[in-house]
Amino acid sequence: MNFLNQQEKWHTICCDRSMLSIIRTGLDAANRDLAVISNNIANAGTNGFKKSEAQFEDLYHSQHNNSTETARGMGVKSVKPRQSFAQGSLQATNGSLDLAIMGEGFFALGQPLGRTEATNGRPVFTRDGSFQLDRLGNLVNTDGLPLLGQGQSPINIPFKEADSESEKLLSEIKVNTEGEIIATYGLDDAKKVGQIELADFINEHGLKNIGNARFEETQESGNPTFGLPKVKTIGKIQAGFLEKSNTDITDEIVLMLRTQRAFNGCSKLLQSEIDVTKKLSQR
Repeated sequence: MNFLNQQEKWHTICCDRSMLSIIRTGLDAANRDLAVISNNIANAGTNGFKKSEAQFEDLYHSQHNNSTETARGMGVKSVKPRQSFAQGSLQATNGSLDLAIMGEGFFALGQPLGRTEATNGRPVFTRDGSFQLDRLGNLVNTDGLPLLGQGQSPINIPFKEADSESEKLLSEIKVNTEGEIIATYGLDDAKKVGQIELADFINEHGLKNIGNARFEETQESGNPTFGLPKVKTIGKIQAGFLEKSNTDITDEIVLMLRTQRAFNGCSKLLQSEIDVTKKLSQR
C-alpha cells in the first residue's frame, strides 16, 4: 500500500469514528427521551403530576473565530426536560379537604412538623391537593407535610371550639373558592379558622422537579409570590375535587413508539458503522 492509499485509509477511518460519535449522541438522546416518556406514563395516575418534555440541542464542530467554514453538525445533546404546567382534569371526590387549583398557583408545603432536615427549612410546591387533619388538627398532605397558610405558617383546625361555654366539637369543614377555611362546631356554629395562600412564580418552568408532583424554587424560577386565591393572576380553589395528571396516555404511547423506532434505527446504523470501521482497519 503506497503512502497516498495509507493516508486515504486513515482519513476514512477517522471519518467513520466521527460518524460513530454522532450516532452515539442520537442513541443517548433517544434513550433520554424514552426515560422521560416512561416517567410520564408511570405517573399518569399521580394527582397533580405535570408531564415533562425531553429537550435537545445541536452539537457543532468547534471553529476558530476567523473561520469562514460552515459549522459541521456533530450530533445532539440532552438538556433539562421542559415541564408542562398545563391544567390537568379535575376528578370529583366529595372530600371536603380534597382541593384543586383552577388556574395559576401552587400549594405551599412546609417541613414535617417537629423535623427540620427534610426540606432544609424551605417550602416545596405542589398541585396535589389531597389533604387531611392529623391527630393534632394540623392540615397536612398524605406524607405529613403541612399546608401553609397566611404568613407561610401551618394551618391548624381545633377539634373543639375554644372559648365556648359548652363544649362543641368540630362537625364540618368547608373551603371556599377564595381559600377561606370555615369550620362548623356543633350544629350551626360556623367560623373562619384558616386562610390558604397560593404561591406563584415569574418563571414556573424554572422550578426544580423533586418527584412526587413536588417542586422547589430555583434562581431560574425566581422567588415565590404568595397571594390569596382569585386575586390578580392566581387561580381559585375548588373543594371536593383533585387535579389529575396532565399526561395523555395515548399521546405518550405514540411518542414512545416513534422514539423506539428512532432508537432501533440508530442502533442498526451504529452496528453498520462499527462493521465498516473494523473492515477498514484490517486492510
